[in-house]
Amino acid sequence: MVPPVAATVSHAVIRADDVPSAERVLVGDRPEVRALVAAAREGDRAAFDELVSLHYRSVFRTAMAALQRREDAEDVTQDAFVLAWRKVAGFRGDSSFKTWLLTIVWRQALDRRRSRTRWWQRTSSGRFDQGRAGEDEIDRVASFEADPERMTEARHRVKQVRALIEGLTPKLRDTLLLAATGEYGYDEIASMLGVPLGTVKWRVAEARRIIQGRLES
Repeated sequence: MVPPVAATVSHAVIRADDVPSAERVLVGDRPEVRALVAAAREGDRAAFDELVSLHYRSVFRTAMAALQRREDAEDVTQDAFVLAWRKVAGFRGDSSFKTWLLTIVWRQALDRRRSRTRWWQRTSSGRFDQGRAGEDEIDRVASFEADPERMTEARHRVKQVRALIEGLTPKLRDTLLLAATGEYGYDEIASMLGVPLGTVKWRVAEARRIIQGRLES
């Protein structure tokens, strides 16, 4: 029996204990968050640093969903916070602060991904580097399993799913990866990608249907 795609995809993206941050904090535009944002807009760096602490996990996971390499994700996370600090005075609250911030990191991550792809195409060693991209993350998947046979099976399944994810169209792949992190609601993903909510739901369902079908074939 083929295991549910959603759970396997989540492992293929990133495990929770791979995130270099504190415990998960679910942050919306609560009064205390709005107060921090208001202070940051006035130039209060301490208030912005608190916002960084609250949102670091979500920002990192967004970068990781796009890039699948820790080094790149860490760099993009830092770049996104620097850019957000420069732009926060212009934040008008048309969306939640979290969604605004995640949109920044997503765009930064896509820029990094495009640059990395161009580098691979120009460099003779590109094929080797591309083959290693995310290798550490794959090798750590299912490391918690005590049964070696189950470890091998789980690792093989994750590699299978990751290969199938890479074979999806960019729109389906990116939407699925964001959904698989478990950090965002579909409405947040819709805002980040600039598409209707119904489009996000369809893309995730279609991506899972394609992967499930190929696993069963």
